Amino acid sequence: MRTILFWAAVALVLGAVAHLSYVLIAPTYAMQRLMGGNPEEGNANRFVLLDGPEQMRLLGETESEAVTGKCLFDISKGELSVMAEMPDTFWSLTLYSDKGADLYTINDRQAGIDKFKLSVKRAPSIMELLSSDQAEKARALGDGWSVEVPESYGIAVFWVALDYPEQRKLFADILSRSSCTLNPA
Repeated sequence: MRTILFWAAVALVLGAVAHLSYVLIAPTYAMQRLMGGNPEEGNANRFVLLDGPEQMRLLGETESEAVTGKCLFDISKGELSVMAEMPDTFWSLTLYSDKGADLYTINDRQAGIDKFKLSVKRAPSIMELLSSDQAEKARALGDGWSVEVPESYGIAVFWVALDYPEQRKLFADILSRSSCTLNPA
């Protein structure tokens, strides 16, 4: 009876360890793989329109379903300025951390416009808030939104739905006018 109890306890502990390992490690690994690069390797803070195979790898959608662009970002040394130009259809812009967390999402209905600026900066830590006057650093954007995120690295995914595959070229031309640039702090 003791051996059955012992092996049941061992199986339970191994199952818990395997589950926790997967839950804690797999999302970060999977997101790094999906991002297709590390923002620290020099391919950060620039907009890239995705071709068919890359779009299928990142989102699992074919060229006839959507047009997609991405911007790997590294805001550890400044503020990201996203100038988005979207077609007049259903679209979304989502910021993900390098760990896979959804940091910010906006779509065509929420925005109400198809051309806008999104300023992304790192949120101050508690110590930074206590040691400085953050109110003086706040500023209003006259032509867009400002977002403070807790992560320095991540990916911005620009997604535009296609009603018909023939719209791809037109929507890709419009989306290709978008940009991501880093404004040093």
